[in-house]
Amino acid sequence: MADSVNRSSILAWIVDPIQSTTDTAKRAYRYVGDRRAWLVPFALGIALMTISVLGLSQSPDDFFFAYLAGWSFLLTTALGGLFFLIFNHLTRAAWSVVVNRINEALVWAFPLLLVLGLPMLFGMHDLYHWTHEELYDPSSPQYDEILAGKRAYLNMPFWSVRMLFYFAVWTLISYRLYTFSLRQDVDPDPEIQQKLRNTSAWGLPLLAVTTAFASYDILMSTDPHWFSTIFGVYFFAGGALGGVATISLLTLLLQRTGGMLRNVVTAEHYHDLGKYLFGFVVFWAYIAFSQYMLYWYGGIPEETVWFQHRLMGGWGWHSAFLVLFHFLVPFLILLPQVTKRSTVVMSVMSIWLLGMHWVDMHWVVLPVLRDSGGFHWLDFTCWLGLTGIFAGALMYRLSRHPLVPQNHPYLGDSLRFENM
Repeated sequence: MADSVNRSSILAWIVDPIQSTTDTAKRAYRYVGDRRAWLVPFALGIALMTISVLGLSQSPDDFFFAYLAGWSFLLTTALGGLFFLIFNHLTRAAWSVVVNRINEALVWAFPLLLVLGLPMLFGMHDLYHWTHEELYDPSSPQYDEILAGKRAYLNMPFWSVRMLFYFAVWTLISYRLYTFSLRQDVDPDPEIQQKLRNTSAWGLPLLAVTTAFASYDILMSTDPHWFSTIFGVYFFAGGALGGVATISLLTLLLQRTGGMLRNVVTAEHYHDLGKYLFGFVVFWAYIAFSQYMLYWYGGIPEETVWFQHRLMGGWGWHSAFLVLFHFLVPFLILLPQVTKRSTVVMSVMSIWLLGMHWVDMHWVVLPVLRDSGGFHWLDFTCWLGLTGIFAGALMYRLSRHPLVPQNHPYLGDSLRFENM
């Protein structure tokens, strides 16, 4: 685009004055410098994935399940960021304008995630029990009547079409939100803001439905005998927490390492980001408990088996760890106002909650493979390798445009924002 700064990375910045709708001079940050900074996390990611591939021949099951957990961590985080961006457009939120560009860069990740998901096609037989053809042959001793009844939905051609549809929808929504925002940098046409809201209005129900079905297809179908009508909400809750934590962490890193966004994103904005972190910590715990409580109350064996696997053996400790460190500790730390306004606390909690989100994905995926619980070295190399590639791409996208949306009608309000 014409307004794009030189293809550069996030190492330095310059200030560009702009005029707000209230005729008050505002400042939007651009940056120039070493365009290769994004290569650091990207190269680390490639190196870790190379190490992970070396472990594929030794333990293909561990590799593909670890890959699924790491990839699901990134996918849910991007989806959570897309929900967050849509909510802010629909509610005409002014406070979040100064972090919108970081949010937009996060959600413009679905084409990359689709490519990163392709290796799992080679492990479908390991990951998804329903791909085994002998389960559908009535003459086979492994015939499974329950799965046979689900075959119209759980089959590779239909599953593949659904996945392509999901990513097409997510890419379309994120592409429109991203490109309209960039167009606004050079064109102050007020109709652009209306287009952002219109896209968000029809995008929200599409995003909600596709996210729910994707959660069933990607994660819940790894244990195809089990089902939960609330699992899509659980999938969303963890992703929304991961999305807000990523936005908070990136903003803090930009300020601390490059001096960018100083006097633009303030303690007032971190206070609101902290409120969202706190809110989604509570919401995740509420949905997780609701899902568990309803199955415990019903006491139907084919429904409780999923939790039984995760509350026995080594997975019992894993479950207790999530209760304590995904909910109780973050709840107590983020409850006071002072901690949400502290950049040190927000940095630590953003990193911690992202780690807990991965532990949550690990807890959902790996019990299908390992009855005894625990971690394999591939769990970490796959997760960190994929995250490095994802982070490198995210830094590259951030290097291409101003860090703050220019000509946004609410930019002045966002810069002056104060919590009441």
